[in-house]
Amino acid sequence: MRSLVVDPLGESRDALRRALAGAGEQVRSVESIAEARRLLTDFLPDVVVVALDAPGGDVLAFLEETADDGSRSVFALVESGALEQGVASMERGANDFLWRPVSQARVAVLLSRLAERRERASRTEELRVRLVRAEIDATLAGRSSPWQSAFAEIERAAASDHPILLAGEVGTEQEEAARALHGLSSRGAGAFVQASDVDRPVVPPPPGRGTLFVPSLERRSIAHQEALFDLVDRLAGFRAVLAINESPVEALSAGKLSRGLFEVLQDHIVHLPPLRERGDDVDLLARRFLAERDPSLAFDPEALDALRAHDWPGNIRELSEVVRRAAELSDGVVVGPTLVLSLLAGPRARRRTRRKKPPVVKIAVGASLADVERRLIQKTLEFARGSKPKTAELLKLSLKTIYNKIKEYGLEL
Repeated sequence: MRSLVVDPLGESRDALRRALAGAGEQVRSVESIAEARRLLTDFLPDVVVVALDAPGGDVLAFLEETADDGSRSVFALVESGALEQGVASMERGANDFLWRPVSQARVAVLLSRLAERRERASRTEELRVRLVRAEIDATLAGRSSPWQSAFAEIERAAASDHPILLAGEVGTEQEEAARALHGLSSRGAGAFVQASDVDRPVVPPPPGRGTLFVPSLERRSIAHQEALFDLVDRLAGFRAVLAINESPVEALSAGKLSRGLFEVLQDHIVHLPPLRERGDDVDLLARRFLAERDPSLAFDPEALDALRAHDWPGNIRELSEVVRRAAELSDGVVVGPTLVLSLLAGPRARRRTRRKKPPVVKIAVGASLADVERRLIQKTLEFARGSKPKTAELLKLSLKTIYNKIKEYGLEL
């Protein structure tokens, strides 16, 4: 654990440093509020002890801001007998306070209480995450390889503090994925704030820890996106999770995505697969939606075949609607293929031409890695009709890397 001591008096500052280091803490000490503000970002302390007479800024405001984060414990340091100052510091967010001259026994007592609080918080957090995972299993079901890969990306993103971009077609449950990412993160006990109006700039969330979710990024003006780019750096305890309903590289090429945002997010993109690529997940989801509507109903196997064969341009949202209507229109305990086919062929079902399957690259034993890489990039570039942004997206590489590799291997079409 990391501790930061802010105290202009060398004697008490050294005493605090010795007491905290003796308890196994990694300690940094500074004299002023200005130095402390820098270390909050660079050192990321878990414990902050701040003297109320520290120079270089408004101490009580600093104490309040530091405590507002919710991720650290904050103690005030006051002169012996200054009880009112100690109480005032706790009213501004401090967990407790210490007297000068510093008593190592008092420091040990506070650290013991802190350890007990951390243990209770750890147990509470463990229970919360278990409940979140149970909720995810109910809202984001899927066993297919594409979905399991996407969920693994969500879990990796949850462990990060970096802004995240969720990329997927309309109806691929971006909000549910954002809530899962929030719930699995260290901010999961905080607020989940959603920006909804695409015609207005995103408003910063209130103080504290949590997640700011911004959907439909491609529908927001570039000016709003640039303002959002600036906001992302000022979110303090909040982490931004943004969503886009099309390929990020294609949106960038079409002028619908801010280059500044793209450069920040390009290595932190979670791709949500369309339903047509999720195989038997269609059966699993259809059965689940039907059970939620009417537990007495079941699908005929041929009806499930028809659902699996559909292209699902509206993805899970469309599947949910088809199942809802099937449940309402069924006149027996089994939903048959005739009813399902009629719903899929109706005016609500928008079909789309199936995408061309990407070519297969055959690799001979003994081929060099450089040759394999060159052939893979070449075939992908051909499949993408020469589009370098699309090639970068398909290979999950940065656009800069693709340009460098094309130049290196002489692959210009």
